[in-house]
Amino acid sequence: MKKILLILLDGIGDRIYGELDYLTPLEFAKTPNLDLIASKGASASVYPINPGFVPPSELAHFHLFGYENTHYPGRAVLESLGYGVIPPRDVPVVHLGLRNVKMNDGEFSITPWWPSTEGQDALELIKSISTFESNGVVFEVQYIGNSDSLLIMRNGSEEITDSDPFMHTGQPVLKILPLNSKAEAVRTADALNNYLLWAHQVLSRHAVNIERVRNGKLPLNMVVTKWPGRDQSLIGFEGLNGLKGKILASAPMYKGMAKVFQMDYGDMLEHEEDPALEISEKLDAAFQAFSGGCNFVHLHTKIADEAAHSHSPLAKANAISALDQGLSGLWNWPNLEDYIIAITADHSTPSHGPMLHSGESVPLSIMGQGVRVDRINEFSERSAVHGSLGQLCSRDVMPILLNAANRSRFLGGRATAYSGYGLSKYIPLKGEYEKI
Repeated sequence: MKKILLILLDGIGDRIYGELDYLTPLEFAKTPNLDLIASKGASASVYPINPGFVPPSELAHFHLFGYENTHYPGRAVLESLGYGVIPPRDVPVVHLGLRNVKMNDGEFSITPWWPSTEGQDALELIKSISTFESNGVVFEVQYIGNSDSLLIMRNGSEEITDSDPFMHTGQPVLKILPLNSKAEAVRTADALNNYLLWAHQVLSRHAVNIERVRNGKLPLNMVVTKWPGRDQSLIGFEGLNGLKGKILASAPMYKGMAKVFQMDYGDMLEHEEDPALEISEKLDAAFQAFSGGCNFVHLHTKIADEAAHSHSPLAKANAISALDQGLSGLWNWPNLEDYIIAITADHSTPSHGPMLHSGESVPLSIMGQGVRVDRINEFSERSAVHGSLGQLCSRDVMPILLNAANRSRFLGGRATAYSGYGLSKYIPLKGEYEKI
């Protein structure tokens, strides 16, 4: 059985741009190491969910790790766990963010400003709106940090819409609506709208905000909500896929994801100014994780995604080139034939335009002893379409990796109670035979 290294290049997929000779940033970048992996393995083009669907990173990971048909807890749960705030089990929660708003024709117009360094003021303000009850729904706030909190909704429902327009800038605070006609969802939507209006009144009159206005600062006079969900027990990653796994990443959300999947987590530094150093350090940590008993490591980097958000295709291409340099250390690993190396992305991130993410496919290359090497010699969006693994969705990737690593569960037997993709631990029958 082989060990699996899954390198995920967050947001590396993109569209073509005239300023890059009608290439994508990945096609334009100098990527000898990525290309070498593609040339030594098999490639595919992967839709993170389904063709044209635009996923957030966390939902794409749920599909990628084999949890497509499993309860998805919502990003609010993952974020709070990542920051060490534990949501109550099986209780609806939602992310709560402090914002500045102004009244415009009776609507709350959100100021395009992200209060990311207002921690002390935010904590005092949150204390004043930490409990509220309406329509039988009891709201409790747990502060996370900066302008962020977790809003617990006891006796409520997560089947509601967001009040935070999030991706759609220039929009007002949105009225929360139920997703269906269930009484619990209708009651929760009404109660949460009441909470938002009440919170605005309390925050507008708070001494902290009055002092902020005196000092020429914007008051944090509104809260908005997004990512409703609830924390429920899931089969662990090892139980589902038969792999002792570890995530190496640089964002709290992935730490929360590791907790939900019952995986180990390595909190790594992000080196936005030196992508090669970030990848090199994460490769070293991956090798140590394998040496420590893991047989699956998920190495995650947001370098390409963050570069895309600068809205410069050339800047993204340069970041990808630097990222590729950091992969050179992979070729120094001893016994590289003992590993399956896979590289892909969780979604595409356009370097221009209004979309935060987009629904195009991303490349996948898998290298390892026994993998049927195809004729693809370049790691890019358009070359991957011609790879021997064909057109896939993220849910297809884990079974392919397990098969390549000789770890797939044989569908003709029932050695364990789990119906996951990989070989779970066998439980031997113990004891002595007693004659009757």
